[in-house]
Amino acid sequence: MRKRKMMAMILALAMTAGLLAGCGDKKEETAPKEEAAKETEAKETAGTEAEEKTKGAEETPSAAQESGSGEGLTFKDPIPVPDEITTYGPDGKTAAWYTELALTPEELEQVRSMNLKACFELINASEWDNANLIGFQDACEAMNIEIVGQGCCDLDPITQKTNMESFAALNPDIVSCQPQDLDVCAPTFDPLWQNGVKLTFMSNVPTGYTPGKEYVGAITDSIIDMGIDSAEMMADAIGGEGEILAITVADVNYVCNTRDQAFLDTMEEKYPDIEVVEVGGFSSASEAGQITSALVTKHPNVKGIFVSYSAPCIDVLQTVKALGRTDIKIVTMDLDSTCALDMAQDGNIVGIACDMPYAMGYGRALMAAYGCIGKECPGYVTSPSFKVTRDNLLEGYQTSLGIEAPAEVQEALAK
Repeated sequence: MRKRKMMAMILALAMTAGLLAGCGDKKEETAPKEEAAKETEAKETAGTEAEEKTKGAEETPSAAQESGSGEGLTFKDPIPVPDEITTYGPDGKTAAWYTELALTPEELEQVRSMNLKACFELINASEWDNANLIGFQDACEAMNIEIVGQGCCDLDPITQKTNMESFAALNPDIVSCQPQDLDVCAPTFDPLWQNGVKLTFMSNVPTGYTPGKEYVGAITDSIIDMGIDSAEMMADAIGGEGEILAITVADVNYVCNTRDQAFLDTMEEKYPDIEVVEVGGFSSASEAGQITSALVTKHPNVKGIFVSYSAPCIDVLQTVKALGRTDIKIVTMDLDSTCALDMAQDGNIVGIACDMPYAMGYGRALMAAYGCIGKECPGYVTSPSFKVTRDNLLEGYQTSLGIEAPAEVQEALAK
């Protein structure tokens, strides 16, 4: 697992620098199948019940079932569908639960016989998104799908357009990514689906796109639950009263906008003694620290800061520490080692709302297979989310990313 993670992260960073498959001189970036075979390993953790979600993550699986001879393809030890699914697609309809995605033995053999080619774009060079890539790679290997191109857009729609053009030159059957700038990005993807490429998305869907037509389907986390979980962890951390700040995504990004708004709505509805004194919006994660510095200076009595996700949270964390504000409690979403280490060290970060990116990457590959064999696919699919605090940080790593927490995090927790 560590070998695979390192190789995937190196690829992601290289793509960010512009060395993506097919870019510029259109050279193909190919993932050798023999290397992929060496890299694949089973990821197993203990199961949990869905109703335990709000108590924190127990040891639940983030891996999926790689089938042997005569078996289909599905998620291993899946978390049961909850009594209520709170995630809705862009069309307002309730999302399907991720366990609906599966291939029968016959369907799996059909996919394997097609010798399909795929391209995958990361959204940034993060541990969270790397887990998406690993899940996608594992599913593709199980289905005999060759990954011929990888790229990273770093949340930039212009870079994404260039990546998609480069992917198109590789003549793939499948492309999977997270669309950026939803209201204007359709022209970025139109040439792909119009040429028969099966598109699967993570969370975001271009405005005007219809599942089963322009794209096969999209999979996301339990985005409203993540906002609720974040609000509850914040309230617990600051004793249910006081002033807080919210550092949120300013651009049109369906998943981030929905999660952020769920946090703000929950604070208003459930915690009348907590005041969100100001919301600071950022377009690039690198802006979050500067915004935080200005707002903490303006509102010196704040007891907590909510940050939309872990990448900007790292800048916020550095800013808060530079200001000497060890008293400010920070809650964010999505695991990474920097935030986890601060939590393990009893630092500013006290809560992380988490999802299962490995499962989302695996699910996107399964959706693509649906499209290639003409199987009807749910248009919008959701996967579980849960709370992570210092008390269950190690279990959270396994549940979310399918890996053990870094050694330094484990050492800090042991002190």
